Amino acid sequence: MKKLMVMLMAGLLVFSVPSITFAQKDIAVEDTGIFNMKFGSNKKLLRTVPRGAIVNYIGDGKLLFRGTTGFSLLTQRLCPVSSNGWYAAVMKKTIRLPGDSGGANMGVNEVVRVKPTVTKKISGVTYIRCAVFSDAWGWNFWVKSSDVLRVDNYGFDNIARFTTL
Repeated sequence: MKKLMVMLMAGLLVFSVPSITFAQKDIAVEDTGIFNMKFGSNKKLLRTVPRGAIVNYIGDGKLLFRGTTGFSLLTQRLCPVSSNGWYAAVMKKTIRLPGDSGGANMGVNEVVRVKPTVTKKISGVTYIRCAVFSDAWGWNFWVKSSDVLRVDNYGFDNIARFTTL
């Protein structure tokens, strides 16, 4: 009986590991939808995922948000909350970010990615490296760490927004 239980538990572990390893915590950088299927004439919108939503991205276009599992064709509108030293964050205020070749205007609660380990002094003020999304990621911008709110500690199914309340 003990061997049977051990084999059963080992079998459950083997089948549960692949689903865990492919899931990752992502944030929506723009509004997107969750559909019941990837393609086809019977595709229906199940739920809209708002900008700043923390979703469970399972892989291959499939995601889970607030109990709704489905497909999104716009996965480029998602980014990992934490990946290779980059962290998702939302802007605390509306400012113009300096860049290595120009600048970018960012509003409150816009989603950006920051790399706190890479710093640069601009006019005596320390800035951290920042990436801005505008149809694609622009990686060479700089922001003060006090102007962003990192969201890597937010749980799934939350919406990342800065508020002073």
